[in-house]
Amino acid sequence: MKPIKIVISAFGSYADKTEISFEEVNSGIFLIAGDTGSGKTTIFDAITYALYEQTSGGVRDGNMMRSQFAVEDTLTYVELTFIYFALIIKGKFNIG
Repeated sequence: MKPIKIVISAFGSYADKTEISFEEVNSGIFLIAGDTGSGKTTIFDAITYALYEQTSGGVRDGNMMRSQFAVEDTLTYVELTFIYFALIIKGKFNIG
């Protein structure tokens, strides 16, 4: 499986719709770096939730991942697009 992009909305530390593209990889390595609390783990939680409907640590459910910073009417969802063998697969999971 190779991720292409993830869209996160009102999930974890991401209050607004945020799109992260993994297609910028030139050397086969994609680094996720940032300060403490900047949302690095949330990216992995979002990928894991999109694939398995649970967070990466398995401790929090989807409802607990609703961003406390999001405006009330913002939808909470995770959308992952990835390549599996020769197939491009896109899944969107609404939370709450």
